[in-house]
Amino acid sequence: MEHRRAHLILSKKIALVTGGTGALGSAIAERLSSQGARVTATYRSDVGLAQVTGSFKQKVALVKADVTDEREVRELYDGIVSAWSHIDIVVNAIGGFLPKKPLTEVTLDDWELMMNINLKSTFLSTREALRRMKGRGYGRIVNISAKVGLDPTPGRTAYAISKACVSLLTDLVAQEVKGTGITVNAIAPSIITTPANVESMPDQDRLTWVTPDQIADIVCYLCSPDAGGITGTTIKAYGGV
Repeated sequence: MEHRRAHLILSKKIALVTGGTGALGSAIAERLSSQGARVTATYRSDVGLAQVTGSFKQKVALVKADVTDEREVRELYDGIVSAWSHIDIVVNAIGGFLPKKPLTEVTLDDWELMMNINLKSTFLSTREALRRMKGRGYGRIVNISAKVGLDPTPGRTAYAISKACVSLLTDLVAQEVKGTGITVNAIAPSIITTPANVESMPDQDRLTWVTPDQIADIVCYLCSPDAGGITGTTIKAYGGV
């Protein structure tokens, strides 16, 4: 019996994953690639680049870019469109968090770091994506929010507000582009099973956490043609937390 090739739901789609060399971003980039997408992933430092394997580099085009810098974000998108003529999928996976501390100990640098890496990066990337998706009849943008942004936890003020704003941005932008074929959604994970989290929380029950692969599954579906009816939604990926 002749073996038929499995249907690739993202065949020939042009995709960008920001923060694509991190534990979450790399899982998402690989999953999109496995479904037929032509994926570009950003990294900010050579340290991030060193974390990925040779096989990953064969599947995914890597571009160094600071996605909190407006000029670099524009150049990133211009480069992708120059190479592929358009862009279909954007996953804004870059982000960061800080250890718990009361508001009285939060510095201005702490606050600005969270707003820049979590919110400003998502704003800039989403804006540039929409400018290039407009009029094409198809586009998928997926942002990464967080459980603490929806269910606030004391001691995470700056982080929680930045992620809550990612969900709010997602909802507002989805309303702006409703009916255009472009969808904008977010995923709010609880604790993600990454090496950094395992190291910083060694006594926690990791069986209740959510894995990068589980999040990548959700991203892949949201980016597919089948998910065209879902927009303006933040999906709770809490695992057992």
